[in-house]
Amino acid sequence: MNIYPLHPLVRIAGLLVFIAGMALAQPLVLLGGTFGLLLAYAMAGFPAPGGLLSMVIRLRWLLVAILLVYGWWTPGELLWPALGAVSPTLQGLGYGLARIFALVCIVSAVHFLLQVTERGQLVSALMQLGAPFLGPLARERFAVRVLLTLEAVVPVQAIVSDVLQQKNQQQRGLSRLVFHANAVYSSVLAQADKSASAVIDVAEPDAPPAVQWLFPLLLAVLIGFLAGR
Repeated sequence: MNIYPLHPLVRIAGLLVFIAGMALAQPLVLLGGTFGLLLAYAMAGFPAPGGLLSMVIRLRWLLVAILLVYGWWTPGELLWPALGAVSPTLQGLGYGLARIFALVCIVSAVHFLLQVTERGQLVSALMQLGAPFLGPLARERFAVRVLLTLEAVVPVQAIVSDVLQQKNQQQRGLSRLVFHANAVYSSVLAQADKSASAVIDVAEPDAPPAVQWLFPLLLAVLIGFLAGR
């Protein structure tokens, strides 16, 4: 679905600026980023909300790990003083929740870009992005690999979840771990064979209008302003 006048290369540049801003995990930046994402999704008719929810749910253990690391390893005021060293700190939980929120915003932004931009346009824009640094053949490989990596995240996560849900009563401990690893590896290879036969129609890249570069520039300025408040 292509409903925006922005050139795909400008969209990618905007995404990179957005990711850099969210990585700051500043409260006002996160708030502004959330508002911008909601507005963009609303304008696009909230494309594939189930896919986004599935991506976030499959990140749950990473999100829990972030909260644990920040909550229990950041010095500060104890949330439950009676527990002593076992208690998380208020500052740590705040930092952890901010990082989790930032990661969810980044995942949402990547998902949005994939939904509103055609595959061929993305490959063409990625080739333009790599033009100053790579040769023609290397640019093509870089663009296709990045696109296929982004598109493979959800299928591979689904494969891992399906394999982990399999019951194998004959395997225990390390043997069960090896069994699951082999099953995941085989399933990923099968998925790769299917992807290898896919055809990507790449349009001839054209330069974006100069005025459109104001979008990532203004976005960077806005993020800098909010981060400095």
